[in-house]
Amino acid sequence: MKLIRTLHESINEETSLIIFCENKILYDQNEKSYIFKPKDLNLKEINGPFLAIAKVNDRYIYVINIDSKDKILGIFMNPGTTNFIDLINILAFFDTESFLIAARASILNNWHLKNTYCNYCGNINKFDLEEGAFKCECNNALNYPSISPCIITLIYDDERILLGRNKFFPENMYSTLAGFIEAGESAEQALIREVSEEVNVEVSQIEYHSSQSWPFPSQLMLGYKCKYQKGEIVLNDKELEDARWFNIQELPNIPPDTSISGRLIRSYIEDHLKL
Repeated sequence: MKLIRTLHESINEETSLIIFCENKILYDQNEKSYIFKPKDLNLKEINGPFLAIAKVNDRYIYVINIDSKDKILGIFMNPGTTNFIDLINILAFFDTESFLIAARASILNNWHLKNTYCNYCGNINKFDLEEGAFKCECNNALNYPSISPCIITLIYDDERILLGRNKFFPENMYSTLAGFIEAGESAEQALIREVSEEVNVEVSQIEYHSSQSWPFPSQLMLGYKCKYQKGEIVLNDKELEDARWFNIQELPNIPPDTSISGRLIRSYIEDHLKL
């Protein structure tokens, strides 16, 4: 698969389409798929240009945003099992490549929508095919997709791990702590600050694990593990409704393997049980 970023005036029947409407993705529950062929859809009222985000075996994958009044489903598609759904609700069904494409589609769709007009003069932006970016003749500044760097960390203390719960999580789900990196901070400094701000805990032995693109709306999550040093849990801000220690043998619901949070938790448990 080759990642690309370009606009085409038309599409052909062999392309693949990812459709968004009001930040929700079109999803076929029977096929467990968010990728469609033009023949499956009603595209009569959908006009280009179309944003191509990847190429697989010489076939393009496009992301298309539609209005809620557009009737996108083909005549043979069941609206009861194929509808628009929040992307985060279907992450558990994705493999690594499927998640990458869905995340990229979401991020670039939002980027496309936000760059229709110039932020300086209000005129319609043009697309620079060579750079894969939007620009306006008023200043020729190139607007590339923007990504916000964040840290996400598993805090461990031998047989227990510290997890937090956001009020928007599914019932009984807890996850690792995360936060945005401030201007001028290193990722490690941001981790220490965020952990202290969110749960009043100090940590040490910070170790990088992996990273992941996270499309809610457009973050790059830098994943770490760190060791608990001292401090009692105190919720210092409104980001979390709960945070507590869990024994690794008695965990609540945790995020799926498709998320970096789920992988951090499972990785620590697997490594710890080998000791």
